[in-house]
Amino acid sequence: MKLDWPSEFPGAHWLDEKEDQAVLDVLHKGSLFRYYGLGQPTKVDQFEAAAREFYGAEHALGLNSGTGALLTSMTALDVGPGCEVIVPAFLWVATVGAIVQLNAIPVLCEVDESLTMDPKDLEKKITPRTKLIVPIHMAGVPCDMDAIMAVAKKRGVAVLEDCAQCNGGSYKGKKVGTFGDMGIFSLQLNKNMTCGEGGLIITNDERLYHRAFAAHDMGMIRVGGRLAPPPEDALLWGAGRRMTELCGAVAGVQIAKLPQIVDRMRQSKRRIKSMLEGTAGLAFRQLCDAEGDSGPFLVLILESEAKAVRAAERMRQSGLHNVSRIADYGLHIYYNIPSLVGKVPLSSAGNPWSLPQNAESRYDYGQGACPRSDELFTRAVLVPIPSKLTAEQEKAAAAAIKESVTA
Repeated sequence: MKLDWPSEFPGAHWLDEKEDQAVLDVLHKGSLFRYYGLGQPTKVDQFEAAAREFYGAEHALGLNSGTGALLTSMTALDVGPGCEVIVPAFLWVATVGAIVQLNAIPVLCEVDESLTMDPKDLEKKITPRTKLIVPIHMAGVPCDMDAIMAVAKKRGVAVLEDCAQCNGGSYKGKKVGTFGDMGIFSLQLNKNMTCGEGGLIITNDERLYHRAFAAHDMGMIRVGGRLAPPPEDALLWGAGRRMTELCGAVAGVQIAKLPQIVDRMRQSKRRIKSMLEGTAGLAFRQLCDAEGDSGPFLVLILESEAKAVRAAERMRQSGLHNVSRIADYGLHIYYNIPSLVGKVPLSSAGNPWSLPQNAESRYDYGQGACPRSDELFTRAVLVPIPSKLTAEQEKAAAAAIKESVTA
Protein backbone atom coordinates (compact mmCIF):
# COMPACT_ATOMS: atom_id res chain seq x y z
CA MET A 1 0.00 0.00 0.00
CA LYS A 2 1.36 3.38 -1.02
CA LEU A 3 1.96 6.18 1.44
CA ASP A 4 -0.57 8.97 1.73
CA TRP A 5 2.12 11.61 1.23
CA PRO A 6 1.08 15.26 0.76
CA SER A 7 2.50 17.57 -1.88
CA GLU A 8 5.20 19.93 -0.69
CA PHE A 9 4.41 23.67 -1.29
CA PRO A 10 4.98 24.56 2.40
CA GLY A 11 3.14 27.87 2.66
CA ALA A 12 0.21 26.75 0.49
CA HIS A 13 -0.91 24.24 3.14
CA TRP A 14 -1.40 27.17 5.55
CA LEU A 15 -3.64 29.33 3.37
CA ASP A 16 -6.92 30.11 5.14
CA GLU A 17 -9.51 32.82 5.71
CA LYS A 18 -6.82 35.31 6.76
CA GLU A 19 -5.37 35.38 3.26
CA ASP A 20 -8.94 35.39 1.85
CA GLN A 21 -9.81 38.51 3.80
CA ALA A 22 -6.58 40.30 2.95
CA VAL A 23 -7.10 39.72 -0.78
CA LEU A 24 -10.76 40.73 -0.63
CA ASP A 25 -9.76 43.93 1.13
CA VAL A 26 -7.54 44.84 -1.82
CA LEU A 27 -10.26 44.03 -4.35
CA HIS A 28 -12.93 45.98 -2.48
CA LYS A 29 -10.66 49.02 -2.28
CA GLY A 30 -9.97 48.86 -6.00
CA SER A 31 -6.28 49.48 -5.33
CA LEU A 32 -4.31 46.64 -6.87
CA PHE A 33 -1.24 48.81 -7.56
CA ARG A 34 0.94 49.39 -4.53
CA TYR A 35 1.31 53.16 -4.84
CA TYR A 36 -2.18 54.41 -5.63
CA GLY A 37 -5.72 53.39 -6.60
CA LEU A 38 -9.38 54.00 -5.83
CA GLY A 39 -8.58 53.54 -2.14
CA GLN A 40 -5.38 53.86 -0.16
CA PRO A 41 -3.14 50.83 -0.82
CA THR A 42 -1.45 49.46 2.31
CA LYS A 43 -0.63 45.76 1.84
CA VAL A 44 2.88 45.91 0.36
CA ASP A 45 3.85 48.63 2.83
CA GLN A 46 2.61 46.43 5.68
CA PHE A 47 4.45 43.39 4.33
CA GLU A 48 7.71 45.33 4.06
CA ALA A 49 7.28 46.63 7.62
CA ALA A 50 6.69 43.07 8.86
CA ALA A 51 9.77 41.90 6.95
CA ARG A 52 11.97 44.57 8.52
CA GLU A 53 10.87 43.42 11.95
CA PHE A 54 11.06 39.68 11.21
CA TYR A 55 14.57 39.72 9.73
CA GLY A 56 15.90 42.58 11.82
CA ALA A 57 16.85 44.55 8.71
CA GLU A 58 16.69 48.30 8.23
CA HIS A 59 15.29 48.09 4.71
CA ALA A 60 12.94 45.65 2.95
CA LEU A 61 11.65 45.81 -0.62
CA GLY A 62 8.86 43.64 -2.06
CA LEU A 63 9.22 42.55 -5.69
CA ASN A 64 7.37 40.59 -8.33
CA SER A 65 9.56 37.47 -8.05
CA GLY A 66 12.69 35.97 -6.58
CA THR A 67 14.31 36.28 -9.99
CA GLY A 68 13.40 39.97 -9.99
CA ALA A 69 14.99 40.27 -6.55
CA LEU A 70 18.21 38.70 -7.84
CA LEU A 71 18.41 40.96 -10.89
CA THR A 72 17.56 44.06 -8.86
CA SER A 73 20.09 43.29 -6.13
CA MET A 74 22.86 42.57 -8.60
CA THR A 75 22.06 45.80 -10.41
CA ALA A 76 22.24 47.69 -7.11
CA LEU A 77 25.63 46.05 -6.48
CA ASP A 78 26.86 47.23 -9.91
CA VAL A 79 27.29 43.83 -11.54
CA GLY A 80 27.93 44.14 -15.26
CA PRO A 81 30.46 43.51 -18.06
CA GLY A 82 33.91 42.68 -16.76
CA CYS A 83 32.52 41.23 -13.52
CA GLU A 84 32.70 37.67 -12.26
CA VAL A 85 30.11 36.38 -9.79
CA ILE A 86 30.81 33.22 -7.78
CA VAL A 87 27.95 30.76 -7.24
CA PRO A 88 27.84 27.19 -5.87
CA ALA A 89 27.47 24.14 -8.11
CA PHE A 90 24.12 23.36 -6.41
CA LEU A 91 21.88 26.31 -7.21
CA TRP A 92 18.81 27.29 -9.22
CA VAL A 93 18.90 28.47 -12.83
CA ALA A 94 17.52 31.92 -11.91
CA THR A 95 20.62 32.78 -9.88
CA VAL A 96 23.06 32.08 -12.67
CA GLY A 97 20.61 33.51 -15.23
CA ALA A 98 20.55 36.86 -13.43
CA ILE A 99 24.33 37.08 -13.74
CA VAL A 100 24.21 36.41 -17.47
CA GLN A 101 21.32 38.84 -17.98
CA LEU A 102 23.58 41.57 -16.58
CA ASN A 103 26.37 40.63 -19.03
CA ALA A 104 28.61 39.32 -16.26
CA ILE A 105 30.29 35.91 -16.02
CA PRO A 106 29.26 33.18 -13.56
CA VAL A 107 32.05 31.29 -11.79
CA LEU A 108 31.26 27.91 -10.24
CA CYS A 109 32.36 26.96 -6.74
CA GLU A 110 32.37 23.47 -5.25
CA VAL A 111 29.92 22.56 -2.50
CA ASP A 112 31.02 20.70 0.62
CA GLU A 113 29.21 17.97 2.58
CA SER A 114 26.53 20.50 3.55
CA LEU A 115 25.70 20.81 -0.17
CA THR A 116 26.27 24.57 0.16
CA MET A 117 29.19 26.76 -0.97
CA ASP A 118 32.57 25.40 0.10
CA PRO A 119 34.46 28.31 1.73
CA LYS A 120 37.83 26.72 0.94
CA ASP A 121 37.11 26.45 -2.76
CA LEU A 122 35.50 29.89 -2.71
CA GLU A 123 38.79 31.54 -1.85
CA LYS A 124 40.50 29.71 -4.72
CA LYS A 125 37.92 31.00 -7.21
CA ILE A 126 38.36 34.71 -6.45
CA THR A 127 40.20 36.70 -9.14
CA PRO A 128 40.81 40.44 -9.66
CA ARG A 129 37.53 40.43 -11.64
CA THR A 130 35.40 38.96 -8.81
CA LYS A 131 32.62 41.45 -8.10
CA LEU A 132 30.23 39.40 -6.01
CA ILE A 133 29.86 36.18 -4.01
CA VAL A 134 26.40 34.57 -3.93
CA PRO A 135 26.12 31.90 -1.21
CA ILE A 136 22.88 29.98 -1.63
CA HIS A 137 21.18 28.44 1.42
CA MET A 138 20.09 25.44 -0.62
CA ALA A 139 17.35 22.98 0.25
CA GLY A 140 16.50 24.73 3.49
CA VAL A 141 19.82 24.86 5.36
CA PRO A 142 22.17 27.79 6.01
CA CYS A 143 25.67 28.03 4.56
CA ASP A 144 28.77 28.37 6.72
CA MET A 145 28.38 32.14 6.81
CA ASP A 146 31.24 32.78 9.24
CA ALA A 147 33.76 31.26 6.86
CA ILE A 148 32.20 32.77 3.73
CA MET A 149 32.08 36.26 5.21
CA ALA A 150 35.68 35.92 6.39
CA VAL A 151 36.77 35.19 2.82
CA ALA A 152 34.67 38.03 1.44
CA LYS A 153 36.02 40.52 3.96
CA LYS A 154 39.61 39.42 3.43
CA ARG A 155 39.30 39.81 -0.34
CA GLY A 156 37.06 42.89 -0.30
CA VAL A 157 34.18 41.31 -2.24
CA ALA A 158 30.47 42.01 -1.75
CA VAL A 159 28.07 39.23 -0.69
CA LEU A 160 24.49 38.66 -1.82
CA GLU A 161 22.72 35.87 0.08
CA ASP A 162 20.24 33.83 -1.93
CA CYS A 163 17.74 32.66 0.71
CA ALA A 164 15.02 31.50 -1.69
CA GLN A 165 14.91 27.98 -0.24
CA CYS A 166 15.68 28.88 3.39
CA ASN A 167 13.20 31.58 4.36
CA GLY A 168 12.90 31.63 8.14
CA GLY A 169 16.21 29.83 8.58
CA SER A 170 19.07 31.16 10.65
CA TYR A 171 22.77 30.78 11.32
CA LYS A 172 23.98 30.97 14.92
CA GLY A 173 20.77 32.71 15.96
CA LYS A 174 20.79 35.32 13.20
CA LYS A 175 18.37 35.19 10.26
CA VAL A 176 19.78 34.20 6.89
CA GLY A 177 19.85 37.17 4.54
CA THR A 178 21.33 39.50 7.16
CA PHE A 179 25.00 38.52 6.90
CA GLY A 180 25.81 39.83 3.43
CA ASP A 181 25.44 43.26 1.87
CA MET A 182 21.98 42.19 0.66
CA GLY A 183 19.71 39.16 0.97
CA ILE A 184 16.98 37.95 -1.39
CA PHE A 185 13.97 35.68 -0.90
CA SER A 186 11.51 34.02 -3.24
CA LEU A 187 7.81 33.78 -2.40
CA GLN A 188 6.98 31.41 -5.26
CA LEU A 189 4.64 28.48 -4.56
CA ASN A 190 7.42 26.00 -3.71
CA LYS A 191 8.84 28.19 -0.96
CA ASN A 192 8.49 28.17 2.84
CA MET A 193 6.05 31.08 2.61
CA THR A 194 4.26 32.04 -0.58
CA CYS A 195 2.12 34.54 -2.38
CA GLY A 196 2.19 32.46 -5.58
CA GLU A 197 4.95 34.53 -7.14
CA GLY A 198 6.91 37.25 -5.38
CA GLY A 199 10.27 38.33 -4.07
CA LEU A 200 11.91 40.28 -1.28
CA ILE A 201 15.20 42.14 -0.79
CA ILE A 202 16.59 43.07 2.62
CA THR A 203 19.62 45.21 3.43
CA ASN A 204 21.01 47.47 6.12
CA ASP A 205 22.71 49.69 3.54
CA GLU A 206 20.60 52.74 2.67
CA ARG A 207 22.57 53.43 -0.50
CA LEU A 208 21.98 49.89 -1.79
CA TYR A 209 18.32 50.15 -0.84
CA HIS A 210 17.88 53.34 -2.90
CA ARG A 211 19.65 51.76 -5.85
CA ALA A 212 17.51 48.62 -5.58
CA PHE A 213 14.35 50.69 -5.30
CA ALA A 214 15.21 52.65 -8.43
CA ALA A 215 16.16 49.50 -10.34
CA HIS A 216 12.98 47.64 -9.40
CA ASP A 217 10.69 50.56 -10.29
CA MET A 218 11.19 53.24 -12.94
CA GLY A 219 14.78 54.24 -12.23
CA MET A 220 13.83 56.74 -9.51
CA ILE A 221 12.54 56.70 -5.94
CA ARG A 222 8.99 57.57 -4.84
CA VAL A 223 7.67 60.15 -2.43
CA GLY A 224 4.02 59.79 -1.47
CA GLY A 225 3.65 57.16 -4.18
CA ARG A 226 4.89 59.50 -6.94
CA LEU A 227 8.19 59.27 -8.79
CA ALA A 228 10.85 61.60 -7.46
CA PRO A 229 14.56 62.23 -8.14
CA PRO A 230 16.78 59.79 -6.24
CA PRO A 231 20.24 60.33 -4.79
CA GLU A 232 22.75 60.81 -7.60
CA ASP A 233 24.16 57.29 -7.62
CA ALA A 234 20.66 55.78 -7.53
CA LEU A 235 19.52 57.24 -10.84
CA LEU A 236 19.23 54.04 -12.86
CA TRP A 237 17.15 52.35 -15.54
CA GLY A 238 14.16 50.71 -13.89
CA ALA A 239 12.60 47.38 -14.81
CA GLY A 240 9.03 47.44 -13.46
CA ARG A 241 9.50 44.65 -10.91
CA ARG A 242 7.14 46.06 -8.28
CA MET A 243 5.12 43.78 -6.00
CA THR A 244 1.35 44.05 -6.46
CA GLU A 245 -1.06 44.71 -3.62
CA LEU A 246 -2.64 41.29 -4.14
CA CYS A 247 0.71 39.56 -3.63
CA GLY A 248 1.54 41.89 -0.75
CA ALA A 249 -1.75 41.00 0.92
CA VAL A 250 -1.00 37.27 0.90
CA ALA A 251 2.69 37.75 1.77
CA GLY A 252 1.79 39.95 4.72
CA VAL A 253 -0.34 37.17 6.21
CA GLN A 254 2.11 34.38 5.37
CA ILE A 255 5.12 36.03 7.01
CA ALA A 256 3.28 35.93 10.33
CA LYS A 257 2.79 32.18 9.82
CA LEU A 258 6.37 31.53 8.69
CA PRO A 259 7.82 30.65 12.13
CA GLN A 260 5.14 28.00 12.64
CA ILE A 261 5.53 26.63 9.09
CA VAL A 262 9.28 26.31 9.54
CA ASP A 263 8.95 24.78 13.00
CA ARG A 264 6.55 22.11 11.73
CA MET A 265 8.87 21.11 8.87
CA ARG A 266 11.95 21.20 11.10
CA GLN A 267 10.31 19.01 13.77
CA SER A 268 8.99 16.51 11.23
CA LYS A 269 12.42 16.28 9.64
CA ARG A 270 14.11 15.72 13.00
CA ARG A 271 11.68 12.99 13.98
CA ILE A 272 12.09 11.18 10.65
CA LYS A 273 15.89 11.45 10.93
CA SER A 274 15.82 10.09 14.47
CA MET A 275 13.87 7.05 13.26
CA LEU A 276 16.52 6.47 10.58
CA GLU A 277 19.58 6.81 12.82
CA GLY A 278 21.80 3.76 12.66
CA THR A 279 20.45 2.52 9.32
CA ALA A 280 23.27 0.65 7.59
CA GLY A 281 24.69 2.45 4.57
CA LEU A 282 22.83 5.69 5.24
CA ALA A 283 24.21 9.09 6.24
CA PHE A 284 22.80 12.60 6.15
CA ARG A 285 24.06 15.87 4.74
CA GLN A 286 26.19 17.94 7.07
CA LEU A 287 24.36 20.85 8.71
CA CYS A 288 26.31 24.06 9.35
CA ASP A 289 23.72 24.98 12.00
CA ALA A 290 21.10 22.34 12.80
CA GLU A 291 19.10 24.78 14.89
CA GLY A 292 18.82 27.15 11.92
CA ASP A 293 17.64 24.52 9.44
CA SER A 294 14.30 25.61 7.98
CA GLY A 295 13.33 22.00 7.30
CA PRO A 296 11.76 21.64 3.82
CA PHE A 297 14.06 18.81 2.65
CA LEU A 298 15.81 15.80 4.08
CA VAL A 299 18.98 14.87 2.17
CA LEU A 300 20.17 11.26 2.40
CA ILE A 301 23.73 10.29 1.49
CA LEU A 302 24.19 6.74 0.18
CA GLU A 303 27.39 4.72 -0.21
CA SER A 304 27.37 4.62 -4.00
CA GLU A 305 25.63 6.03 -7.06
CA ALA A 306 23.99 2.69 -7.80
CA LYS A 307 22.51 2.48 -4.31
CA ALA A 308 21.22 6.04 -4.55
CA VAL A 309 19.54 5.35 -7.89
CA ARG A 310 17.83 2.22 -6.54
CA ALA A 311 16.81 3.83 -3.26
CA ALA A 312 15.28 6.88 -4.94
CA GLU A 313 13.25 4.71 -7.29
CA ARG A 314 11.99 2.50 -4.45
CA MET A 315 10.98 5.56 -2.43
CA ARG A 316 8.96 6.93 -5.33
CA GLN A 317 7.28 3.55 -5.77
CA SER A 318 6.36 3.59 -2.07
CA GLY A 319 4.46 6.86 -2.54
CA LEU A 320 7.16 9.34 -1.57
CA HIS A 321 6.62 11.26 -4.78
CA ASN A 322 9.04 13.98 -5.88
CA VAL A 323 11.98 12.21 -4.27
CA SER A 324 14.98 12.85 -6.49
CA ARG A 325 18.61 11.94 -6.64
CA ILE A 326 20.32 15.34 -6.57
CA ALA A 327 22.29 14.58 -9.73
CA ASP A 328 18.91 14.35 -11.48
CA TYR A 329 17.45 17.44 -9.82
CA GLY A 330 16.86 19.38 -13.03
CA LEU A 331 17.97 23.00 -13.25
CA HIS A 332 19.32 22.95 -9.69
CA ILE A 333 22.56 21.33 -10.93
CA TYR A 334 24.93 23.44 -13.00
CA TYR A 335 25.56 20.84 -15.71
CA ASN A 336 21.79 20.29 -16.20
CA ILE A 337 21.34 23.90 -17.35
CA PRO A 338 21.66 23.76 -21.17
CA SER A 339 21.94 27.52 -21.59
CA LEU A 340 24.85 27.64 -19.14
CA VAL A 341 26.69 24.59 -20.49
CA GLY A 342 26.29 25.90 -24.05
CA LYS A 343 27.06 29.51 -23.09
CA VAL A 344 23.94 30.58 -24.94
CA PRO A 345 24.26 34.30 -25.70
CA LEU A 346 21.73 36.98 -24.86
CA SER A 347 21.73 38.14 -28.47
CA SER A 348 23.36 37.39 -31.81
CA ALA A 349 26.23 39.64 -30.71
CA GLY A 350 27.31 36.78 -28.44
CA ASN A 351 27.18 38.67 -25.18
CA PRO A 352 28.20 38.23 -22.40
CA TRP A 353 30.67 35.57 -23.50
CA SER A 354 32.07 37.61 -26.41
CA LEU A 355 32.32 41.00 -24.69
CA PRO A 356 35.87 42.38 -24.62
CA GLN A 357 35.41 43.23 -20.93
CA ASN A 358 34.96 39.49 -20.28
CA ALA A 359 37.86 38.31 -22.42
CA GLU A 360 39.89 37.09 -19.44
CA SER A 361 36.96 35.18 -17.90
CA ARG A 362 37.14 31.80 -19.61
CA TYR A 363 35.21 29.06 -17.86
CA ASP A 364 33.54 25.80 -18.81
CA TYR A 365 30.27 24.67 -17.24
CA GLY A 366 29.88 21.08 -18.39
CA GLN A 367 29.86 18.12 -16.02
CA GLY A 368 33.30 17.85 -14.47
CA ALA A 369 33.72 21.56 -13.79
CA CYS A 370 33.14 20.83 -10.08
CA PRO A 371 34.23 17.19 -9.69
CA ARG A 372 33.92 16.92 -5.90
CA SER A 373 30.37 18.25 -6.08
CA ASP A 374 29.54 15.98 -9.00
CA GLU A 375 30.51 12.89 -7.04
CA LEU A 376 28.45 13.96 -4.04
CA PHE A 377 25.42 14.69 -6.25
CA THR A 378 25.40 11.11 -7.53
CA ARG A 379 25.01 9.68 -4.00
CA ALA A 380 22.62 12.23 -2.50
CA VAL A 381 18.85 11.79 -2.45
CA LEU A 382 16.46 14.66 -1.75
CA VAL A 383 13.23 13.95 0.15
CA PRO A 384 10.72 16.85 0.45
CA ILE A 385 9.23 17.35 3.93
CA PRO A 386 5.65 18.67 3.72
CA SER A 387 4.65 21.27 6.30
CA LYS A 388 1.65 19.48 7.84
CA LEU A 389 2.66 15.87 8.39
CA THR A 390 0.92 13.66 10.91
CA ALA A 391 2.82 11.38 13.25
CA GLU A 392 1.56 8.40 11.23
CA GLN A 393 2.88 9.89 7.98
CA GLU A 394 6.27 10.54 9.57
CA LYS A 395 6.53 6.94 10.79
CA ALA A 396 5.42 5.57 7.43
CA ALA A 397 7.95 7.75 5.61
CA ALA A 398 10.79 6.60 7.86
CA ALA A 399 9.82 2.97 7.31
CA ALA A 400 9.66 3.44 3.53
CA ILE A 401 13.04 5.19 3.47
CA LYS A 402 14.68 2.51 5.60
CA GLU A 403 13.26 -0.28 3.46
CA SER A 404 14.31 1.49 0.25
CA VAL A 405 17.86 2.04 1.47
CA THR A 406 18.45 -1.46 2.89
CA ALA A 407 16.57 -3.62 0.38
